[in-house]
Amino acid sequence: MIGHRFSAAAETYDRHARPQLALAQSVVAFLPEIYPEQILELGAGTGQLTRLLAEHFPDVLIDAVDVAEKMVTHSRSKFTRFPQINWIVADAQTYRGNDPYPLIVSSAALHWVVDLTATCANIFQCLEPGGTFALGMMLSGTLKELHDLRQEIAPEKTPLISLPTYEETVAALGAAGFRIERRMHSEEEILYDDARAFFQAIHEQGVTGGKVSAGNAPLSRTELSQLVADYQESFTTDGGVYATYETATFLLTK
Repeated sequence: MIGHRFSAAAETYDRHARPQLALAQSVVAFLPEIYPEQILELGAGTGQLTRLLAEHFPDVLIDAVDVAEKMVTHSRSKFTRFPQINWIVADAQTYRGNDPYPLIVSSAALHWVVDLTATCANIFQCLEPGGTFALGMMLSGTLKELHDLRQEIAPEKTPLISLPTYEETVAALGAAGFRIERRMHSEEEILYDDARAFFQAIHEQGVTGGKVSAGNAPLSRTELSQLVADYQESFTTDGGVYATYETATFLLTK
Protein backbone atom coordinates (compact mmCIF):
# COMPACT_ATOMS: atom_id res chain seq x y z
CA MET A 1 0.00 0.00 0.00
CA ILE A 2 2.74 2.46 0.99
CA GLY A 3 4.82 1.50 -2.02
CA HIS A 4 1.97 2.09 -4.48
CA ARG A 5 1.09 5.45 -2.92
CA PHE A 6 4.60 6.85 -3.05
CA SER A 7 5.27 5.37 -6.47
CA ALA A 8 2.39 7.52 -7.70
CA ALA A 9 4.01 10.60 -6.14
CA ALA A 10 7.50 10.00 -7.56
CA GLU A 11 7.32 12.80 -10.14
CA THR A 12 5.80 15.45 -7.86
CA TYR A 13 7.15 14.77 -4.37
CA ASP A 14 10.13 17.15 -4.39
CA ARG A 15 8.10 20.21 -5.44
CA HIS A 16 6.58 20.52 -1.98
CA ALA A 17 9.00 18.62 0.29
CA ARG A 18 10.47 21.54 2.24
CA PRO A 19 9.92 19.93 5.68
CA GLN A 20 11.38 16.64 4.44
CA LEU A 21 14.48 18.37 3.07
CA ALA A 22 15.01 20.22 6.35
CA LEU A 23 14.79 16.91 8.22
CA ALA A 24 17.31 15.28 5.84
CA GLN A 25 19.69 18.17 6.44
CA SER A 26 19.36 17.71 10.20
CA VAL A 27 20.23 14.01 9.84
CA VAL A 28 23.44 14.84 7.98
CA ALA A 29 24.27 17.57 10.50
CA PHE A 30 24.02 14.96 13.29
CA LEU A 31 26.62 12.65 11.71
CA PRO A 32 29.90 12.36 13.64
CA GLU A 33 33.33 12.76 12.06
CA ILE A 34 33.43 9.33 10.39
CA TYR A 35 34.11 8.04 6.90
CA PRO A 36 32.38 4.65 6.61
CA GLU A 37 33.17 2.05 3.98
CA GLN A 38 29.48 1.64 3.14
CA ILE A 39 26.14 3.27 3.97
CA LEU A 40 22.61 1.88 4.09
CA GLU A 41 19.82 4.40 3.55
CA LEU A 42 16.30 3.20 4.34
CA GLY A 43 13.33 4.89 2.66
CA ALA A 44 15.45 6.78 0.13
CA GLY A 45 12.43 8.01 -1.86
CA THR A 46 13.33 10.73 -4.36
CA GLY A 47 16.84 10.96 -2.97
CA GLN A 48 16.83 14.12 -0.86
CA LEU A 49 19.00 12.57 1.84
CA THR A 50 20.82 10.39 -0.71
CA ARG A 51 22.14 13.45 -2.53
CA LEU A 52 23.39 15.00 0.70
CA LEU A 53 25.13 11.74 1.61
CA ALA A 54 26.74 11.38 -1.83
CA GLU A 55 28.11 14.91 -1.57
CA HIS A 56 29.26 14.41 2.03
CA PHE A 57 30.83 10.99 1.35
CA PRO A 58 31.75 11.19 -2.37
CA ASP A 59 33.63 7.85 -2.57
CA VAL A 60 31.43 5.73 -0.30
CA LEU A 61 29.07 3.05 -1.64
CA ILE A 62 25.45 3.83 -0.69
CA ASP A 63 22.76 1.16 -0.73
CA ALA A 64 19.60 3.26 -1.16
CA VAL A 65 16.52 1.20 -0.31
CA ASP A 66 12.89 2.13 -0.94
CA VAL A 67 9.71 0.05 -1.06
CA ALA A 68 8.19 2.11 -3.92
CA GLU A 69 9.44 0.71 -7.23
CA LYS A 70 8.62 3.86 -9.21
CA MET A 71 10.46 6.01 -6.67
CA VAL A 72 13.55 3.84 -7.12
CA THR A 73 13.28 3.97 -10.92
CA HIS A 74 12.82 7.75 -10.83
CA SER A 75 15.79 8.27 -8.50
CA ARG A 76 18.06 5.87 -10.37
CA SER A 77 17.55 7.85 -13.59
CA LYS A 78 18.00 11.18 -11.78
CA PHE A 79 21.25 10.23 -10.03
CA THR A 80 23.26 8.76 -12.91
CA ARG A 81 26.22 11.00 -12.10
CA PHE A 82 26.57 9.21 -8.74
CA PRO A 83 27.70 5.67 -9.68
CA GLN A 84 28.40 4.86 -6.03
CA ILE A 85 24.64 4.73 -5.30
CA ASN A 86 23.09 1.28 -5.52
CA TRP A 87 19.29 1.66 -5.77
CA ILE A 88 17.33 -1.26 -4.29
CA VAL A 89 13.59 -1.98 -4.21
CA ALA A 90 12.99 -3.46 -0.75
CA ASP A 91 11.06 -2.91 2.48
CA ALA A 92 12.90 -1.17 5.33
CA GLN A 93 10.88 -3.27 7.77
CA THR A 94 12.57 -6.50 6.64
CA TYR A 95 15.61 -5.60 4.51
CA ARG A 96 18.92 -7.31 5.29
CA GLY A 97 22.16 -6.71 3.40
CA ASN A 98 24.83 -9.30 2.85
CA ASP A 99 26.95 -7.86 5.67
CA PRO A 100 26.29 -5.45 8.56
CA TYR A 101 26.70 -1.75 7.79
CA PRO A 102 28.90 0.71 9.70
CA LEU A 103 26.42 3.55 9.03
CA ILE A 104 22.66 3.40 8.52
CA VAL A 105 20.56 6.49 7.87
CA SER A 106 16.89 7.23 7.33
CA SER A 107 14.86 10.43 7.04
CA ALA A 108 11.10 11.06 6.75
CA ALA A 109 10.37 7.40 6.05
CA LEU A 110 10.14 5.10 9.08
CA HIS A 111 7.10 6.89 10.53
CA TRP A 112 5.10 5.06 7.81
CA VAL A 113 6.00 1.52 8.92
CA VAL A 114 3.32 -0.70 10.43
CA ASP A 115 5.43 -1.93 13.36
CA LEU A 116 8.09 0.59 14.40
CA THR A 117 9.46 -1.60 17.20
CA ALA A 118 10.01 -4.59 14.90
CA THR A 119 11.51 -2.32 12.23
CA CYS A 120 13.99 -0.82 14.70
CA ALA A 121 14.94 -4.33 15.82
CA ASN A 122 15.61 -5.31 12.20
CA ILE A 123 17.74 -2.20 11.64
CA PHE A 124 19.70 -3.00 14.80
CA GLN A 125 20.60 -6.37 13.27
CA CYS A 126 21.72 -4.65 10.04
CA LEU A 127 24.18 -2.42 11.94
CA GLU A 128 27.67 -3.63 12.78
CA PRO A 129 28.83 -3.50 16.44
CA GLY A 130 29.92 0.03 17.24
CA GLY A 131 28.09 1.31 14.16
CA THR A 132 26.03 4.48 13.83
CA PHE A 133 22.34 4.97 12.98
CA ALA A 134 21.18 8.52 12.13
CA LEU A 135 17.39 8.83 12.04
CA GLY A 136 14.95 11.62 11.18
CA MET A 137 11.25 11.05 11.93
CA MET A 138 7.96 12.84 11.37
CA LEU A 139 5.85 12.50 14.51
CA SER A 140 2.22 12.53 15.59
CA GLY A 141 1.91 16.33 15.82
CA THR A 142 2.58 16.65 12.09
CA LEU A 143 -0.41 18.21 10.28
CA LYS A 144 -2.30 18.33 13.57
CA GLU A 145 -4.45 21.22 12.33
CA LEU A 146 -5.67 19.11 9.43
CA HIS A 147 -6.35 16.04 11.56
CA ASP A 148 -8.26 18.01 14.20
CA LEU A 149 -10.37 19.75 11.57
CA ARG A 150 -11.14 16.51 9.79
CA GLN A 151 -12.23 14.99 13.11
CA GLU A 152 -14.73 17.85 13.53
CA ILE A 153 -16.13 17.58 10.00
CA ALA A 154 -16.31 13.78 9.66
CA PRO A 155 -15.72 12.09 13.05
CA GLU A 156 -16.98 8.77 11.71
CA LYS A 157 -14.23 8.77 9.05
CA THR A 158 -11.18 9.06 11.28
CA PRO A 159 -7.81 7.79 10.00
CA LEU A 160 -7.04 4.18 10.78
CA ILE A 161 -3.66 4.84 12.41
CA SER A 162 -1.54 7.81 13.45
CA LEU A 163 2.12 8.71 13.21
CA PRO A 164 4.21 7.62 16.21
CA THR A 165 4.67 9.93 19.16
CA TYR A 166 8.09 11.05 20.34
CA GLU A 167 7.77 8.79 23.38
CA GLU A 168 6.81 5.77 21.25
CA THR A 169 9.79 6.36 18.97
CA VAL A 170 12.23 6.59 21.87
CA ALA A 171 10.74 3.41 23.37
CA ALA A 172 11.03 1.50 20.07
CA LEU A 173 14.67 2.51 19.65
CA GLY A 174 15.47 1.54 23.24
CA ALA A 175 13.70 -1.81 22.94
CA ALA A 176 15.78 -2.60 19.85
CA GLY A 177 18.98 -2.02 21.82
CA PHE A 178 20.11 1.34 20.43
CA ARG A 179 21.97 3.80 22.60
CA ILE A 180 20.89 7.40 22.03
CA GLU A 181 23.94 9.63 21.72
CA ARG A 182 22.13 12.79 20.66
CA ARG A 183 18.56 13.85 19.97
CA MET A 184 16.55 16.87 18.84
CA HIS A 185 12.77 17.18 19.07
CA SER A 186 10.97 20.17 17.56
CA GLU A 187 7.83 21.60 16.00
CA GLU A 188 7.79 24.03 13.09
CA GLU A 189 5.00 25.82 11.26
CA ILE A 190 5.36 25.75 7.47
CA LEU A 191 3.57 28.41 5.40
CA TYR A 192 1.60 27.72 2.21
CA ASP A 193 0.02 30.32 -0.08
CA ASP A 194 -3.51 29.22 0.82
CA ALA A 195 -5.48 26.12 1.85
CA ARG A 196 -5.78 24.81 -1.70
CA ALA A 197 -2.02 25.07 -2.20
CA PHE A 198 -1.50 23.20 1.07
CA PHE A 199 -3.85 20.37 0.09
CA GLN A 200 -2.24 20.11 -3.32
CA ALA A 201 1.20 19.97 -1.72
CA ILE A 202 0.43 17.09 0.63
CA HIS A 203 -1.45 15.25 -2.12
CA GLU A 204 1.53 15.46 -4.47
CA GLN A 205 3.79 14.12 -1.73
CA GLY A 206 1.63 11.00 -1.43
CA VAL A 207 0.57 11.96 2.10
CA THR A 208 -3.16 11.77 1.40
CA GLY A 209 -4.57 8.36 0.70
CA GLY A 210 -2.57 6.44 3.28
CA LYS A 211 -3.90 4.94 6.50
CA VAL A 212 -2.63 7.95 8.48
CA SER A 213 -4.71 10.30 6.31
CA ALA A 214 -7.46 8.42 4.49
CA GLY A 215 -9.60 7.09 7.31
CA ASN A 216 -12.04 4.21 7.04
CA ALA A 217 -14.01 5.94 4.26
CA PRO A 218 -13.17 8.76 1.82
CA LEU A 219 -14.50 12.23 2.42
CA SER A 220 -17.40 13.23 0.20
CA ARG A 221 -16.97 16.14 -2.20
CA THR A 222 -19.02 18.31 0.15
CA GLU A 223 -16.91 17.34 3.17
CA LEU A 224 -13.70 17.96 1.26
CA SER A 225 -14.87 21.40 0.15
CA GLN A 226 -15.81 22.22 3.74
CA LEU A 227 -12.40 21.00 4.93
CA VAL A 228 -10.58 23.32 2.52
CA ALA A 229 -12.81 26.30 3.38
CA ASP A 230 -12.56 25.74 7.14
CA TYR A 231 -8.79 25.30 6.96
CA GLN A 232 -8.48 28.61 5.13
CA GLU A 233 -10.63 30.32 7.75
CA SER A 234 -9.04 28.73 10.82
CA PHE A 235 -5.33 28.68 10.01
CA THR A 236 -4.65 31.85 8.05
CA THR A 237 -1.69 33.93 9.17
CA ASP A 238 0.54 36.59 7.65
CA GLY A 239 1.71 35.22 4.31
CA GLY A 240 -0.74 32.34 3.90
CA VAL A 241 -1.94 29.35 5.92
CA TYR A 242 0.23 27.30 8.24
CA ALA A 243 0.68 23.61 8.99
CA THR A 244 2.65 22.13 11.87
CA TYR A 245 5.39 19.54 11.39
CA GLU A 246 6.65 17.71 14.49
CA THR A 247 10.01 16.04 13.96
CA ALA A 248 12.79 14.29 15.82
CA THR A 249 16.38 13.57 14.84
CA PHE A 250 18.45 10.92 16.60
CA LEU A 251 22.08 9.85 16.56
CA LEU A 252 22.24 6.26 17.75
CA THR A 253 24.91 3.61 18.27
CA LYS A 254 24.99 -0.15 18.70
